[in-house]
Amino acid sequence: MGATGEYGPERRLFAALPGEWALSRELPGLGSMTGTARFRPAGPDLLHYREDGVLTLAGGSSHEVFREYHYRLEEGQIRICFAEPGPPRTFHVLRLAETPGAATDVHLCGQDTYVGEYEFPGEDRFTVRMRVTGPKKNYSIHTVYERTVH
Repeated sequence: MGATGEYGPERRLFAALPGEWALSRELPGLGSMTGTARFRPAGPDLLHYREDGVLTLAGGSSHEVFREYHYRLEEGQIRICFAEPGPPRTFHVLRLAETPGAATDVHLCGQDTYVGEYEFPGEDRFTVRMRVTGPKKNYSIHTVYERTVH
């Protein structure tokens, strides 16, 4: 369905995302990241997400990092896909109708599991908690987004 369709809370959330956000990410025991996230329209019902920042590891070293995704509004959900060539590959799917302002999804990547909890308490702030487990992974990530520019 095109941009004129109504999907309830997912449509409202999708419409509120474009713009610039300050982000602060904590990786307990591993380090932290601060930076900027930008949601830019990239087509009907499609947003390009890019974050840029500095990752500071617990040992004190710092590294410039970035990450990109596509957010697609489709059939009453927001599908977060990796921004890579080829067919869209889903990371998480957000459905807000069951729990207003919150969504949870699981992504399996090889032997690793990414459980994401998304909370959207208002238009100018949201959080993502990610639990990552696998044979060589066992950590949590907590990211806070605060709007800087609409």
